[in-house]
Amino acid sequence: MARSAHWRIEPDTKRMARNEGEVAMQELEAGDFETIAEGFSFVEGPRVSPEGDLWFADLSGTGVFRKRSGSAPEEMVPARQWVGGIVFDESGMVLCSGRDGIIAVDPATRATIDVLREIDGEPVIAVNDMEADGRGGFFAGTIDFVSIFETGETPRPGKFFHMSAAGEVTVLRSDVFASNGMARSPCGKWLLHSETSRGIMRYPLDDTGMPGEGEMIVDLPDCDGLVADSAGGFWVACWETGRLLHYDADAQCTTGFTFPQPHVVSLDFSAIDPSWLYVSTGGNQDAPDLGAVLRMRVDVPGVPGGLTKLRMLESRR
Repeated sequence: MARSAHWRIEPDTKRMARNEGEVAMQELEAGDFETIAEGFSFVEGPRVSPEGDLWFADLSGTGVFRKRSGSAPEEMVPARQWVGGIVFDESGMVLCSGRDGIIAVDPATRATIDVLREIDGEPVIAVNDMEADGRGGFFAGTIDFVSIFETGETPRPGKFFHMSAAGEVTVLRSDVFASNGMARSPCGKWLLHSETSRGIMRYPLDDTGMPGEGEMIVDLPDCDGLVADSAGGFWVACWETGRLLHYDADAQCTTGFTFPQPHVVSLDFSAIDPSWLYVSTGGNQDAPDLGAVLRMRVDVPGVPGGLTKLRMLESRR
């Protein structure tokens, strides 16, 4: 999720109270979580691979990184701009969003290939967050980062879309201001979608896994990253207010945390141990190097994101 004057959201406490009730924020200290990587600007897309490696990106444009246990982070896609989402494919390739669309990187060689550069014949400015659909494809959203970061113009609305395992792209909505975290419910019947500037949307999934008409279940303007837990609840990162919130299956806020870092950005549950919640953070002008990846134990295990199985990558398997 980009941060600029265009994205400043003044928290509306009356709107928040509809779902948050009287939940008090608990201020976490260093001993309450483990720091996995630090010293970055604005960390997006933390994802734990099937091999147990942590992948993440720095939205400032320094690239995509891999952090192996006991080793320092290594650049996997140097200087790739505006990466907001990372998804693993069964081929071993790693999908990375960013400027001009989506690429796949080979972890062994670091070679990349294009996965998506246009939708309906129109070049993609950038893709932000994305998530596997459980059927080999993925959901994702475009975003006008050129206007936000380069021209200063009012950003054009983005597209919330689906790409099937066969590579077929279906535009689900064309009016999304900023598409962020996505997660399927543990029952597989619902798709949650963090739509920054509005709140958390919930879409019913049909027998083919495609979303129907959505409804907003949490009014939360600065929502960003999102993950589901195994009890039907979900965690939400709130970038502007720097909070991590948990909601139960009835979309009522049960827990809230703040961190030493000014921004809370993106979330992930590890498939290796889904009781670990990974949290990425961002710095600001006063403390520009507070982008990090943290992890903390949670009582209810999460629902880890799945793998894609794109046919265009079959030869890599």
